[in-house]
Amino acid sequence: MPDQYPGTRALSDAALRETLDLLGQVVASMSARIDTQGEKIDEQERLIVMMMEALADTRDAARRAAKQTDAKTYAGQMVEALDANLDPLFQKLENAIEGINRQHRETTDRLKQLEQAENAGLDKLRQELTDASAWRRKVPVIWASAAGLVIVLTLGLTLLFSA
Repeated sequence: MPDQYPGTRALSDAALRETLDLLGQVVASMSARIDTQGEKIDEQERLIVMMMEALADTRDAARRAAKQTDAKTYAGQMVEALDANLDPLFQKLENAIEGINRQHRETTDRLKQLEQAENAGLDKLRQELTDASAWRRKVPVIWASAAGLVIVLTLGLTLLFSA
């Protein structure tokens, strides 16, 4: 069996185990990062729900106040005050969610790349195993040919020296 295949070197068992261990660690790390991103998204969603409830409460209070006061005078001021106070907060929340979604997409892309690399490595290992199996099937034929050659040479030399 040749020590090296053309263009590639077979990994030793230790190197293969180490590679697989490293791949496992990378997958676990990326999984933990995705889980963390999911938790951040959940937290942002809870904040948005709380803000929407606060906004609904504020609007209810504004409606009650509008009934008690001149709606034409105070309505515009209330809307402007709500927009001035809540718009920056909603903008920050929207930016945070966009950032988390972007990081989530990048993490997903990296995981896909890692999975493709892992599959390519596994395909390479499968091919090497197939090649090694094919070589093992040829070994008995080689031994039989060598034995046959020895017999033919022995008979030929015996006939040559006896004549």
